[in-house]
Amino acid sequence: MDAQTEGYAAAVSSETETYLDRVADCAGRLPGAIDAYGVDDDAFATAVDDIAAAESDCDDALRELRRLLSERSPPNYTDVYLRADDVARLYAAVDEIPNAVERFARELRAIAPSLGGARAIVEEMASLAVEATEALAAATGEYVESLLVEGGTASVGPAVEEIRALESAADRLKYEGLAAAFDEAATPDALVVRELVVGLDAAIDAVEDAADQLLVLRSGKP
Repeated sequence: MDAQTEGYAAAVSSETETYLDRVADCAGRLPGAIDAYGVDDDAFATAVDDIAAAESDCDDALRELRRLLSERSPPNYTDVYLRADDVARLYAAVDEIPNAVERFARELRAIAPSLGGARAIVEEMASLAVEATEALAAATGEYVESLLVEGGTASVGPAVEEIRALESAADRLKYEGLAAAFDEAATPDALVVRELVVGLDAAIDAVEDAADQLLVLRSGKP
């Protein structure tokens, strides 16, 4: 590998690690925000602000990655360079995770409903979202790294299966949460909780969507 290619590979590897760490960090702040909700208003407000800041950090890292991927001259010989458009789409799919996390947190603060019996379920769904995001970040990092070294390989199938199992568990919890909301609350309140639960589920769906895209890309890797 020539020096130019090595430099490009090192830059993409470093920025990818930064980006994925920031995505996992953003998702990882969600359980703390939910724990503080309705218990400590100041701590909850701070947690939501921290999530918003973490999402902005993800955006900054993604912009740098897109800049690297768009560099076409002079050429280099990593598979990332040769498959830049595919990799950019993968990064964009991953970006839906912090977007969904921030949207849920902001809506929870803005609407401020009583979660009632759905609270424990929302807490568990948030934990599943964190676990799934961490699995995706690890698998994505391994895949991108495999594109940066000659003869690199990555086994993403087990992580994808784990993420699918976590998403299925979250789906079951979602319906339990909806049932709890409608059992305990007047219809308008239950509808508000429903929208929040569905919004939280969207974060986990985003993880699964990115994982599916990762699996497709890995299957097409030379």
